[in-house]
Amino acid sequence: MISESTDDYKLLYCPPKNYFKGLIIALFILSSFILCWYHALFQINFTKTSWYDIIGTFLILEFLYTGLFIAGHDAMHGAICNRYRQLNDVIGHVCLSAYAWFDYRIMYEKHWLHHKHTGLANEDPDYHDGRCIGFFAWYTHFLIGYTTKQQLYKMTVWVTTLQVVFSVPLLNIIVYMLICGLCSSLRLFYFGTYTPHRPELVDGKYDEAMPWEKSRSASANRLVSFLCCYHFDYHWEHHRWPYAPWWDLWKCKELAKKMN
Repeated sequence: MISESTDDYKLLYCPPKNYFKGLIIALFILSSFILCWYHALFQINFTKTSWYDIIGTFLILEFLYTGLFIAGHDAMHGAICNRYRQLNDVIGHVCLSAYAWFDYRIMYEKHWLHHKHTGLANEDPDYHDGRCIGFFAWYTHFLIGYTTKQQLYKMTVWVTTLQVVFSVPLLNIIVYMLICGLCSSLRLFYFGTYTPHRPELVDGKYDEAMPWEKSRSASANRLVSFLCCYHFDYHWEHHRWPYAPWWDLWKCKELAKKMN
């Protein structure tokens, strides 16, 4: 067993030396999203298309929306292509813009505040507001904290362009952009914020702080964890080894099991 009092166990995990794998995976998610998004908005007709296609496309696109954010998150950690950081950041910018017109720079700054001040109300932008820790109250606080006026403006222009210039039906936009995107954000919030960072109940009261060392990590196997949220539920491992790409977190999970 490796003691928590030493840093030796940090050396157990080595990030991938072949940066091409990270690039290929990120670009595969991005290209798959673009193809599925195009089909959803431009080819599906709710009065003619089969419900198998309508529902199947929704489920696949929602999963790919989640993958886009995860790829953008990896970029913020330099985990897509650390050797070529500018390329890494460009991919992150494209992924987060495609997800919901997020500003990569703002997201980067806030995300590292989360890692620096994990579980501290009013300091950790991902944490609850210190008063309401219920799922939807926390989710609303979380969503508002990451939404900007500039982002809303871009989204408005984009939706208007799709309708006016490209004649995309409003129903397709509502279902495959608004609802699909919100479902993805709920998935990300549940597996990546609420479940791992929810305060513990001690003597009838919730802990005021939840430092990363207290983060929960799922016990799900590799396949289930991937299907849940691209291994984002292996959250203690992510905070311990923040430079590990999402597709390598299962290895970190195995190391954590050996440590304990």
